Amino acid sequence: MDFFGLDIGTFSIKMVQLRRKADKYQLVALGSAPSTAKGLLSEAEADLVALAEVIKKLHQEAKIRTKNVVSALPQDKVFTRIITVPKLSEEELSSALKWEAEQFVPIPLDEATLTHQIVGQIRQNGKEKTRVLLVAAPNRLIKKMVEVLKTAGLNPISLETEIFSMARSVVAPNSGAVMLVDLGAAATDLAVIENGQPVFVYSISTGGEALTRAIAAGLGLGSAQAEAYKKAYGVDPKKLEGKLAQVIGPLVEKIASEMSKAIQFYQSDGGNKKISRVILAGGTAGLPEVASLLAKKLNLEIQLGDPFEQVVKDELQAKVPASQTFFYVIAVGLAMKELK
Repeated sequence: MDFFGLDIGTFSIKMVQLRRKADKYQLVALGSAPSTAKGLLSEAEADLVALAEVIKKLHQEAKIRTKNVVSALPQDKVFTRIITVPKLSEEELSSALKWEAEQFVPIPLDEATLTHQIVGQIRQNGKEKTRVLLVAAPNRLIKKMVEVLKTAGLNPISLETEIFSMARSVVAPNSGAVMLVDLGAAATDLAVIENGQPVFVYSISTGGEALTRAIAAGLGLGSAQAEAYKKAYGVDPKKLEGKLAQVIGPLVEKIASEMSKAIQFYQSDGGNKKISRVILAGGTAGLPEVASLLAKKLNLEIQLGDPFEQVVKDELQAKVPASQTFFYVIAVGLAMKELK
């Protein structure tokens, strides 16, 4: 069945369609467009209809012929936890997961949809145990997403969380333990990926928008100019007399601190676990000197995720500017979902 991946981001919407070609993928079509002001955050029907119209127009402009779509729920809007339970039957596991979910999901469980994925087996205190990735998504969010997609004339066939899409597109299945960091607009999502599977997921509220606000407040600029300065200079201490680095450097260092805590937590779980490198994704990942600052603070190898690494380099793929590849990490991963 033909389908395409759709990433509805805070500031932009991305679409990608792939087809399997031997051990790689071939790009069939792609496109991007600015999102609406409120996007999926709005509860107003008029705003959601406007978002659907943007998606519908982009679908036509990208010349994607199928209407079957795979999309992702925003990572910072779902509740994710890795839990460890004794080896249980499927019925016993479902009951245990419901109890676990009641401990960390801040909304009534009858207002959420629970899904889970077994990510590994471990031996703890001489007993076999199961590690499970448990995800709870608000029903209202799922309903909004499906309504928007159907209003756009599309046929939703699957939804997943963004971290699975990112891991699929930029982390090789046999890569060992890698930290994947999505420096998004509204939030930064951290995940540890083991052999292609998320085993630790965490979101913090500091993202690209926070950097823009800090620049606007610190330098007395309008939001549009602050955004332009951020993209042009990042945290480069040699630009603008280091003023931007002074203003937003502490926020990037805060992200580094959270990354360090996540790594320490993961490595404290026993078994000589070690994270050897970090893969960055998301629009903020490409800001000047951000990767260098994070590498310096963490003393780890930092790589910029390339979602097209598993895609055949042809004429269509070559049209994607290197500076924009970060934006397609989720959309490419979604487009790979049913082709694996």
